[in-house]
Amino acid sequence: MSNISDHTDDAVSIAPHLHKVIFENDKMRVLRVTVRPGDKANMHWHPENINYILSSGRLRFIKPDGTVADVDLEEGQVTSSPEISHAVENIGTNEVQTIQVELK
Repeated sequence: MSNISDHTDDAVSIAPHLHKVIFENDKMRVLRVTVRPGDKANMHWHPENINYILSSGRLRFIKPDGTVADVDLEEGQVTSSPEISHAVENIGTNEVQTIQVELK
């Protein structure tokens, strides 16, 4: 697992308008992620993480190889992701909010 401090492409550094640190210790970092309709974030990195969806919406994720995935998220849904780099865009009409727990 990569160390957050080793990544200049960390999500909080690349897209602070979307990612706000609300808690951090030596084992995890917790982010409040808010993606308004039309918001975008350039390519950035996340360590392994778990997301709790606070408000529903539709996001487009673009991987470094150009692969695109449009994802519908539902309030109360829990998702998990391995360490990943992606760009993101809110292509829906709703503001998407999540609590993201990143593992260190």
